[in-house]
Amino acid sequence: MAIKMKILHYPEKGKIATFTNALAEELELKADKIPPAYECSRDRLLFAGITAGKSLDDALARFLRGLTRDKVQYVAIYTDAPDSSIEAMKELITAGGASVIDVKKVKGSMFAFLTGAKPEEIDELKAWAKEVLEKLPE
Repeated sequence: MAIKMKILHYPEKGKIATFTNALAEELELKADKIPPAYECSRDRLLFAGITAGKSLDDALARFLRGLTRDKVQYVAIYTDAPDSSIEAMKELITAGGASVIDVKKVKGSMFAFLTGAKPEEIDELKAWAKEVLEKLPE
């Protein structure tokens, strides 16, 4: 059974984008940025790679708040954000009507322009994505 899903990341550059591209290649999907060129529409699952500081950017917050049940059912987040920002993301997503199925903390880079990810970090993310797909409710 094919699952309708998207893989998005915020911001456009950095280590999270590297993770997103690796995950998209693994799942044979096209990665896009947040906000995406094409909105989510009745997607079953959204993998969202997010880099954030202590507060969420307005564009990111608007996108997360707009994730209604008509757009996406479940969201799986991989992020290097602090716990307080992760909680804010989860609140915005659930307020819109979607459900957060899982959150994975990844190690970000000290500088936004650094994009390198170790092969074991990428393998760990791919294994996590597989677990998320397996526990997706019917």
